[in-house]
Amino acid sequence: MTTAPVLTLLNFQLPFQVETDACEEGIGAVLMQEGKPIAFLSKALGNKHRSLSIYEKEFLALIMAVEKWRHYLHRQEFVILTDHRSLSYLQEQNLHSEMQRKMMTRLMGLQFKIVYKKGKENVAADALSRLVHLHALQAVSMVKPDWMQDIIKSYATDPRAQKLLTELPVQTPNAAGYNVQDGIIKYHSQIWVGQNSALQTKLIATFHSSAIGGHSGSKATYHRLKAHFAWKGMKQAVEDYIR
Repeated sequence: MTTAPVLTLLNFQLPFQVETDACEEGIGAVLMQEGKPIAFLSKALGNKHRSLSIYEKEFLALIMAVEKWRHYLHRQEFVILTDHRSLSYLQEQNLHSEMQRKMMTRLMGLQFKIVYKKGKENVAADALSRLVHLHALQAVSMVKPDWMQDIIKSYATDPRAQKLLTELPVQTPNAAGYNVQDGIIKYHSQIWVGQNSALQTKLIATFHSSAIGGHSGSKATYHRLKAHFAWKGMKQAVEDYIR
């Protein structure tokens, strides 16, 4: 990653190599020329394909990679690199299962060689086949601060906020500059806080009395708070709290 380019531009005068791998949860592949990557493929396996044998998963990875990059590969002979040794004899085997026969038809009309590559050397495709675990974690790693929920709750007892929540879905932003995003009312770019004195005091305390606030006085605290939040009477509330 410290030297450019990470990806190389393809050259149709050079032969292509396709490196593939499969694991329990997904498949990975790299399209290369002269050992330099052109494109990557990483895909999670569905429930149906997870129950396949490792041989069938490796075969599936090979087929999916070829299908993905067929528009590059059909022009000339290419090499498929796999760390599953038995696949290197694919063209000499008798295909027994219906699935194998169906998949093999997708390779018809292409000129290719399948070459065995040791697993410890097949690191890029191996990493891509396992990348699906990271995607799954990212899908659930969503953080929503507790104070956001407190702000949404503050609207329940605020007549003005209730009126805005009724009007804004029809027209957002409105003429006064209010808009709504994911249930949060905003005044221009600031988060609008409902008339809940306990919550407002909590926010003022955070921007004044915490390590971030540093007890920096009413003027500095007000401007720091105003950059992120808005509510009617904020300036007076800050002065009263600090006094």
